[in-house]
Amino acid sequence: MFTEFPLPQKQTPFGLVSDPKIPLSVRTLAGYSTYRFLIDTGADFSLAPRRLAQQLGLEWKTLPETRVMGIEQAGVMARLGLMPIRLQSIELKVRTLFVDTRKPLFILGRADFLDRFVLTIDQHQRKIILTKIM
Repeated sequence: MFTEFPLPQKQTPFGLVSDPKIPLSVRTLAGYSTYRFLIDTGADFSLAPRRLAQQLGLEWKTLPETRVMGIEQAGVMARLGLMPIRLQSIELKVRTLFVDTRKPLFILGRADFLDRFVLTIDQHQRKIILTKIM
């Protein structure tokens, strides 16, 4: 089973670059909400803003805490929780680091997501293809 998404581009000061973001349905207390996540093969874990953890009903103070490097110079504190997502008919619970930053981050990392799919970024056809690993 595979899923295709268009591969968007964004303008930078140095020209156009691919911007591999895909829409994902996240199961919140109010039902499913769609967010656009950047696919990041260099990220160990997925990242999302603190407000999403609250929408999932996660109790912030009870979540395990860690420092995440690579976001700001000194890193930021994050809390680890499970984020229930749906990609078409596939439902997953993805370990996610929730961060309290000014700019909301929506990043899909390897743990529980990219380790379950083969990722193809087809620059020629401008597509992102996720093929489920059986």
